[in-house]
Amino acid sequence: MPLITDVRAAGRNRASDRAAGWGGELRVVVLDDGRALLVDAEQIARHRLAPGESVEAELADRLEAYDRYLRARAAATRLLAVRPRTVAELRLRLRRDQIGEELVAAVIHDLTVAGYLDDLAFARAWVGGRASSRLCGVQRLRRELHEKGVASAVVEQAIQEAYGEEDLPVVEERYARAVVERRLRAYGGLSADVRRRRLAGLLERRGFSAGTIVRVLRSVDRAPVSEQPFDE
Repeated sequence: MPLITDVRAAGRNRASDRAAGWGGELRVVVLDDGRALLVDAEQIARHRLAPGESVEAELADRLEAYDRYLRARAAATRLLAVRPRTVAELRLRLRRDQIGEELVAAVIHDLTVAGYLDDLAFARAWVGGRASSRLCGVQRLRRELHEKGVASAVVEQAIQEAYGEEDLPVVEERYARAVVERRLRAYGGLSADVRRRRLAGLLERRGFSAGTIVRVLRSVDRAPVSEQPFDE
């Protein structure tokens, strides 16, 4: 049976420890066969792990499996400490780190249950951030969130919640008008055709629908350049 030669505090990453809910309670159990196993305080107490104590081979193997789980979870929480991520994003990153599918599934399940992974919360924050800092159309919101692996139903719920009781086309047109108004001053010296093309390209890149673009540009065409609003 392997013998415990040392029990020491694990190296701490305060951001990831807080994200994992560990509070800095991880320890490293060093065995005389060369293994250094990451464990938590519960395992220390349950199995009375202390220097000089022997560990049955079966328990050592279970602790080794738990070590792999804790290290996979630590990798996940370090990623979440940098920025929020979707389930799909986190799964991809863990796979890149050569973490096995069973461990990835276990870590994602536990972090989801604990509330540290939530695709709906991610989508709500993404849509809200776009509305406050960089207005864009619904098509772009859908595309961006789909690229991050958020399910369509979750994306639609987040968008509907953000837009409230108003119809999506009405809100989208208001956002598109706001984007145009911010650019009109810069485009004031251009011919009508060039200005229209540039505004259409801008709105298309921002993900506004073709119908919205047509309606907004028609209103711009009808207004004299000197009367068109712009940001100071």
